[in-house]
Amino acid sequence: MAGEAPNSDFLDAVRASSDRLGVSPHDMLTVMSYETGGKLDPSLWGGKDKNYLGLIQFGPEERAKYGVTQNQSAADQVGAAENFLRDRGVKPGMGLLDLYSTVNAGRPGLYNRSDANNGGAPGTVADKVASMAGHRLRANALLGGEAPTQQTQQLSTQVASAQPAPLSLAPSGDSTSQGATPDMLAALQAIPQMVAQDKPLQSAPITINYPVPLAVARARAAARAAQTRAV
Repeated sequence: MAGEAPNSDFLDAVRASSDRLGVSPHDMLTVMSYETGGKLDPSLWGGKDKNYLGLIQFGPEERAKYGVTQNQSAADQVGAAENFLRDRGVKPGMGLLDLYSTVNAGRPGLYNRSDANNGGAPGTVADKVASMAGHRLRANALLGGEAPTQQTQQLSTQVASAQPAPLSLAPSGDSTSQGATPDMLAALQAIPQMVAQDKPLQSAPITINYPVPLAVARARAAARAAQTRAV
């Protein structure tokens, strides 16, 4: 019912649903707080023509499919949100950016999409995630967790602007390969452009050449030389 959330049943439901999805409950609650303007009200109407309802602002089709109603408890509606996220492609290990992309744009990975033309707030998925610091603090306070550190906030800004953090790979000890390969670096550098074009990241051709211990390399070279002499 309106004004019911947050209570212990609701927060327990967020933890349980997040655990089944394999995502952070803090991320899930951050999205719900943002979508409801901090109210966490399962009976809140919003969006274009006030036609979207609840914790993740379910549209008419989603309300019918997942059994979302105005006077539903917050805990029950969390289950509907869980099913929606799973059906739309959320996988274990996904973070805040992909969770909100699924809610706002329909599936993970659409960081550059905007629903402004459909009555949503201005800005892309990434822009909105970058503005969620206050909602994140609220989620942390309700679920029990520390406020984001400065490093976490900087990383969030980098992700939201599709700028990769500097790559630093320490060279292996006794090996013939030092650091990242050119193919790996090129693939990593291509990721921001792929994000901007809404292309799936898994299409990036990454080839990793694992370091070969020097002793193994020498043994292989000796074997090849022996074969050459035998011929």
